[in-house]
Amino acid sequence: MTDESTADVLIVGAGVIGCLTAYYLAKAGIKVIVVEADAVASGASGTSGGWLTPYSHTNDPAMLALSSKSLSLHRELSMALPEETGIDHGFQESPYLRCAFTEYGISELRSWQADRAAEGNVMEWISPADIKQINPWITAEISGALLSNSEPTLDSYRLTLSAMEASEKYGASVVTGRVVGLTRDGSNSRALGVDMEDGSRIAGGAVLLAMGPWTGIGAAWIGSPLPVTPQRGQLVYLAAPAAGEGPELSSGFSAIERSGSVIKKRLTDNTVGSTREHVGFDRSTTTEARDQLLIQVAALSERVFSARISGQTACLRPITPDGRPYVGRAPDWDNVYVAAGHASEGIHYAPITATAMANLIGDGTAKIEISALSPERAGSQWSADGNNTDQ
Repeated sequence: MTDESTADVLIVGAGVIGCLTAYYLAKAGIKVIVVEADAVASGASGTSGGWLTPYSHTNDPAMLALSSKSLSLHRELSMALPEETGIDHGFQESPYLRCAFTEYGISELRSWQADRAAEGNVMEWISPADIKQINPWITAEISGALLSNSEPTLDSYRLTLSAMEASEKYGASVVTGRVVGLTRDGSNSRALGVDMEDGSRIAGGAVLLAMGPWTGIGAAWIGSPLPVTPQRGQLVYLAAPAAGEGPELSSGFSAIERSGSVIKKRLTDNTVGSTREHVGFDRSTTTEARDQLLIQVAALSERVFSARISGQTACLRPITPDGRPYVGRAPDWDNVYVAAGHASEGIHYAPITATAMANLIGDGTAKIEISALSPERAGSQWSADGNNTDQ
């Protein structure tokens, strides 16, 4: 690294949002440098479950309004990126069953079904007699279920890596090192680049902070609150049954009355997830979490106890006080931007977030309605003593 490094845009963080933003910018002819302290997809983007369900973000209207477009962009990327890089990131339109044990669960699912139909997403109601025909992994007695065919899955590590490789083909580059601050001009409203831990500087015309759960560090750089904190999410991986060990998993599934889900994957082993733990930046896995996840989904499928466990991972999700990410220009800055805080939906919303940021940085307007996600609101979510006001 040298003091002469320079680019039109500097992106701090090589997760899926940073890499996809680099891809869209570089494809538009804008010179980009991605600065990463560790490695591409070394955080949550590398170990996400990769389930693109449009409905798990607490049904927040501001996020649901972006969901369909983000899924459409995922479908476009599933064709474009493999052609550009040769990397298949495992995108697959996967069926999913949401099950109910009780009359209360049926009522909740029916109401949820009506809401989705009003949005144009019609889902089929499945009777108890047909559930096990659709998915023989389900061994419990179920009162009913909803079948969705519009919830893709993918391999998040391969997606992120492919996005970065594609951006490099268009001229972007990756610099390994730790950013410790912004290089400012005299007015303090414009960044001239970033200061590195080794004493060097990288000059840039704009700076995007996309550091996942570490984005909160940037609060000191921009002089405004960024209350983004880590939440650990552990996943357990189940190998496909060998010959004579039982049926293949035919769809993902969960129960509305219980936590836990099983996700069907194309390129990797199927996943059981996931925990939501507030343990700081601890990315270790635990046997307690493994057992908890298996017990939760065993209420639907006793097959998980005989399945071969092939692995376990933990990622750190970026959480904000109100559950919405910060996406937009940093307060009181002309050319510093933030894109972080998508909780467990970072992979799902990455394409729409990256598109909005590439537009905003490149043309001055996001061209997508993201005002509800503005980082301006962060100040009201952080008390004078530095505590998260919503916790």
